[in-house]
Amino acid sequence: MKLYELCSEDQRRFSPYCWRTRMALAIKDIKVTSVPVGFMQIPGICNGTGKTVPVLTTRDGPVADSFEIALRLDETHPDKPLLFRGQAAETHCRVIEGWVDTVVLGGLMSMIVVDIWSVLRSEDKEYFRSTREARLGKSLEEFQAGREGRVAGFNSRTLAPAQRALAGAKWLGGDRPDYADCILFGSLMWPHVVSDFTVLEDGPVMDWFRNCLSLMADEAEVRALLAA
Repeated sequence: MKLYELCSEDQRRFSPYCWRTRMALAIKDIKVTSVPVGFMQIPGICNGTGKTVPVLTTRDGPVADSFEIALRLDETHPDKPLLFRGQAAETHCRVIEGWVDTVVLGGLMSMIVVDIWSVLRSEDKEYFRSTREARLGKSLEEFQAGREGRVAGFNSRTLAPAQRALAGAKWLGGDRPDYADCILFGSLMWPHVVSDFTVLEDGPVMDWFRNCLSLMADEAEVRALLAA
């Protein structure tokens, strides 16, 4: 199987959605071949299978979207640890996905958007700046300005649901990681890969994040974090 992943100029894999899939693969102990791509290459992946990454090629054809990939992995590898333990777990993960995609990622973007742009491949920079500035209604620099003042609130308010849940459990999945953990981890991996700016403060979420990293100690980006 091949996993198409968004990469920077120096080959760092930084997409929060791709890291969700990376953690899902680690939980299930499935190895894949990584195919690094830039923003401008995405439309050509598997004859335009998806408008975004990740895209995973399987014997049944390519699968786009990190959540759909996770569902397919459970379907094709039911003998390995399940990412969804029943319909209730899938619904729970949909709730986590909605919270992370609408709240957590927005908070992170406001603190690292210029850092993302700075590590992109040269051919991707104009696309990223023009599309994001049109969406934000201001320049990347204006949107990121004052990020130091937003860190505490991000940890105490934006991440409050996870802080509370992880104060009494090792994983969002309970006794072991499931796809809910993949969703939040992938998003929090984003700033750690593209930026030197510290987003996570010490506490339950940081402790949990370190546990997630331990599942993927062989990944180059994870090794760099653990060595720092």
